Formats: sequence, structure tokens, C-alpha cells
Amino acid sequence: MGRVITIGRQFGSGGHEVGLRLAKRLGIPFYDKEIITLTAENSRFAESYLKKMDEQKPNFLNIGSTTMVSGAGVSTSAESAMNQFYHLSPNDQIFLAKSKVMQDLAAKGPCVIVGRCADYILRDLDPVNFFIYADLKDRVERKLALEEHAGMTAQAMEKLIKNTDKNRSKFYEYYSHQVWGDAKNYNLCIDTSSVGVDGAVEIMMKFIEEFRKKNILPDK
Repeated sequence: MGRVITIGRQFGSGGHEVGLRLAKRLGIPFYDKEIITLTAENSRFAESYLKKMDEQKPNFLNIGSTTMVSGAGVSTSAESAMNQFYHLSPNDQIFLAKSKVMQDLAAKGPCVIVGRCADYILRDLDPVNFFIYADLKDRVERKLALEEHAGMTAQAMEKLIKNTDKNRSKFYEYYSHQVWGDAKNYNLCIDTSSVGVDGAVEIMMKFIEEFRKKNILPDK
């Protein structure tokens, strides 16, 4: 029986391409930025706004007046009787809308979902959770090779990578209460600087094949 697969990734590590190729090998749907489009279709938020707010944690001016969202549920620091005095931030509303989209996609069957706390949101389904990382130098080179970044300096790209990773880390840690990129929060972390994109896919294919198999051999 196939499983839902989630992929966390450092910016520029090749996580998107790894996920796309893995999904093709497995013959299952792939979702990354498609999550944004589907959320726009199923919420009141414009797609352009969702792109701007993607993987961004709330920036509170007054945190006491805003609810705290965790996973697919909502908790507040006030008593339930006081809930009418609290409201969800736009980030929290977006997080819940995206969570609903991912839960609906996962309910349809095996798929690959990239980023956006998917590993935490879908934790009750026991997905296979990967994290893709790479050396900063390789990430800079990979991003600068893309046409969309033509003319950008290596220094500017390095700054963009660090800022993007910082935002992803804060987003993940705010909503999951776990450390982004910490090996214990994933089933397997893979360094694409060491094995490349295709090598990462091969490793993941074998890992998925062996995932949750019972080992009845004695430990000598």
C-alpha cells in the first residue's frame, strides 16, 4: 500500500526537483506550488496574496489578541468562554486553509507534498517524511543557474537563500513546535551536495520500499 510522502527542504537544495522526480517514479501526484493554487480556489484569498504569504509565520503587533494555531487545530491562551474576543491572523487563516487542502489531497491516496509543514499536518497518516539539504555554495550555484535569477549576484543570492530558510524555519517551528531541519523530526535527511538529485531519488525509493517493514532478525 502506498503512502503519503512529505519533503522539507532548504532553499536551493533541489527539494522541488527531487520531489517531482520521485513522484514520477512512483506514479503518484506531486504538489508544491500547486498547494497555493488549490488553496486560492477553495478560500477567499487571492493566489497572488497566498504566494506572498507562503511559509510565513505571523508577525504580531499584539500577540495577546490573536489565536495560536497548531497543526490542523486551533488553541488560544484564553479560556474557551473568552474565544469571542480573539481572532485568527491572516497567516493563521492561510495555514488552516492550506492544511485543509493537504488533508483532502492526502485522503485521496498516495502523493508527494513539498514543504508547508506537511509532515506535521499529516502526521496522523504516518507519512514518509524526508528533508533535503545541501551546502550553501551548491545552493547558490543551483539557483543562479535558473533563468528567473539571471543577472543576480552570488552575494545577493546567498542573502536570499538565508532569508528564505530563516522564514521557513520560523514558519515550521511556530506551527509545529518542532525544529525545522532537525533529523529527529524526519524519517530521513539527504544531502544533495553528496549524492545529487538523482542519487537522492534512488535513496528515497529504497527507503520507501523498506519503510515500516518488521525486522524479525535478532540483534547480536
